[in-house]
Amino acid sequence: MSPSKCSRLLLPLLMLICLQSFSQSSAEQKKQDQYNQLKSQIESRKFRFHALSATSMKGMTRQLTSDYFLKLNKDSLSVDLPYFGRSFTTNYPPTDLSIEFKSTQFSYKSDTLKKGGWEITIVPKNESNASKMSLSITTSGYCTVRVSNNSREPISYYGTITDYDSN
Repeated sequence: MSPSKCSRLLLPLLMLICLQSFSQSSAEQKKQDQYNQLKSQIESRKFRFHALSATSMKGMTRQLTSDYFLKLNKDSLSVDLPYFGRSFTTNYPPTDLSIEFKSTQFSYKSDTLKKGGWEITIVPKNESNASKMSLSITTSGYCTVRVSNNSREPISYYGTITDYDSN
């Protein structure tokens, strides 16, 4: 086989390898940029949790079609999440059981996990619908929020962390 034939066969193969390497590094860069943005949001305490599903203690999961959220903006917390579960107190007439409140009085603790991601604990003060909220956030922006309350069964939500200003 002549050198020119050999180079004509190898050239497309080398181009393919180079393009694949470039696309992998581009994907890695995009992933790193997303991680850095998420890390910045967590550190600045300015992010939004968008709930996609809710799971009760009985294991029943409901897909959420409305815009339910938890928004944190430094020293203010805004929560609008549905509640499906058992309540240990009764109100007559029955009232809306959703977890909906705004507060500027809460404690916030963030821990970085060894395998990546964050564990955040928010304890609202003087709030009857939620005594403790725990957020487990992955490095790719997925999040599980667990809400505890003394008068209700706990409930968890699954969703994503987005920019605070997003809808």
